[in-house]
Amino acid sequence: MTAFATYLVELERTARAASIAEEEFRRDAAVRAEELKTERAFAFRRLNLLRAIGRAVAACEDEDQAGELGCAAFLREVGWSGDTPPQREVAERFSPIVMAVWKAGRREEERGDAREPPGEAKSEEIRAALSSFEAWYLETRKVRFLHLIEREVIELPLVET
Repeated sequence: MTAFATYLVELERTARAASIAEEEFRRDAAVRAEELKTERAFAFRRLNLLRAIGRAVAACEDEDQAGELGCAAFLREVGWSGDTPPQREVAERFSPIVMAVWKAGRREEERGDAREPPGEAKSEEIRAALSSFEAWYLETRKVRFLHLIEREVIELPLVET
């Protein structure tokens, strides 16, 4: 084999290695983009769910009313009626989040108890309750809870008037 032929073989190896590296990068990037897309969707689903719960319990005077209205909002957001035992079980497991949202949404003077934690601690209670709920749901249902709230996005044409 000539020196030139040997050099061409080296260039071919380099070109193939570059091609393989590019394909691996594209595959990894596509996987990562899908992961980020899912995390973004889940973040907005959490936000919208907790906003709905917050609105539902904002004017509640007591825990019973907050629990009832918060549970109704939860069921509405996931598109359930609450008629089946599995749906009721999930709603019951979600109730600590409803209570944490209700308590965190009350003004300091309404709480009347100086021993209650300040706002930041209340936020952590919501975060911990939601995290615990999501972990329980994943463990028992083998699917992430936020898949329940998946909404089909309907693309509508832009119409100018």
